[in-house]
Amino acid sequence: MQASNTAARLALSGYDEAQIIEAAQAAGEPAWSIERRVAAWRQYAAGTPPVWRRTDLSAFQIGHVVPTADARGTQLTHDGELPAGVIFVTLADALRTHPELVERALGSVVDPLAHTFSALNAALWQHGALVYVPRGVAVEAPLTITLRIDEEQQALIAHTLIILEDGASATVVEAYESPDLAQQAFASPVSELILGAGSTLRYCSAQTWGAGVYHIGAQRADVGRDAALEWTALSLGGRLQHLEAETALRGDGARVDWQAATLGCAGQLLLTAPWLRHIGARTDAHMDFKTVVKDSGYTVFDGMIKIEHASRATSSRLEEHALHLTPAARSDSIPGLMIDTNDVLKAGHASTSGEVDEEMIFYMRARGIPRTDAVQLIVNGFFEPVLDRIPTPALREQLADLIDRRIA
Repeated sequence: MQASNTAARLALSGYDEAQIIEAAQAAGEPAWSIERRVAAWRQYAAGTPPVWRRTDLSAFQIGHVVPTADARGTQLTHDGELPAGVIFVTLADALRTHPELVERALGSVVDPLAHTFSALNAALWQHGALVYVPRGVAVEAPLTITLRIDEEQQALIAHTLIILEDGASATVVEAYESPDLAQQAFASPVSELILGAGSTLRYCSAQTWGAGVYHIGAQRADVGRDAALEWTALSLGGRLQHLEAETALRGDGARVDWQAATLGCAGQLLLTAPWLRHIGARTDAHMDFKTVVKDSGYTVFDGMIKIEHASRATSSRLEEHALHLTPAARSDSIPGLMIDTNDVLKAGHASTSGEVDEEMIFYMRARGIPRTDAVQLIVNGFFEPVLDRIPTPALREQLADLIDRRIA
């Protein structure tokens, strides 16, 4: 991709600084929010898109999509009453009801000016949610945030804040969904996860966009002292995905268990770039990513462990395993490990890639199982450790059914 060829396509017709200010004032946003939007818009308008080696944006025409003007693309659901002090509202509402909280957290984990697309998100977000759990409070039932695109040529620009104070715990599901679209649509979601000391967060991200959606987003977690993050992610849909994800184990004793599954089929390019950053002492992490590709599907895993100089007694492991179902399918696996300290307990990374074992297929066919069903069973078993972590049974069944349909 040449940046100069793509830059013209990143112009949003009909949007300018005055219009952004007018819309924010009409929505009752505080002055600091408007100032941040304007600064981000100026960065976006003056900049050129990043050059990503494996993300081909040559067919992406952002001028053909229109950002929605309200937060109807965000649906929030939960069972029962929330404990006292818990906040679970759209981020647009939170700007009016809890502006100090949003001001403190927004943009503290994901740099809003990192590149053109992050600046676009910071300038124009309308969707997304705020999850806030006070000190020592446990939210037992999952909190589900559904971000949805219903129409072609629609842009969903969303920002989600998840804040757990010291000793708090919660389960949050963030789901992205749409029907198949004949023309392109655009999703620009950013999620910031902030875990206080001793807190516990189960976070599940499920991307099931229909055909035609370009997904360019970021997810980052900042994990405090003795806090624990269980991160589960599935990337199954869309035409193109470029997802920057990061966990920073900032506090001493912080830990993460990060598992993900990606399924790429014909016409899809799905890239995930997860970083795992060890900063505190005695931090512990495990990343296990699984990929399946078929037809002309193309997936990229560009993962990195970074052990900072200040860290001590680090334990870390990164694994990525890819399964190819057809000869034309492609997956690029780029695991990395950077160590800037001599005080490491253990650290390593591994990557495997291969085709379906024909002996397994033969064994099942000999017992009357058709080849298509045999392949589905193998893929289901491959993805099972990730699917088993989905906290809501209905979503787990939906994802399993979607995988079966796409493998058939």
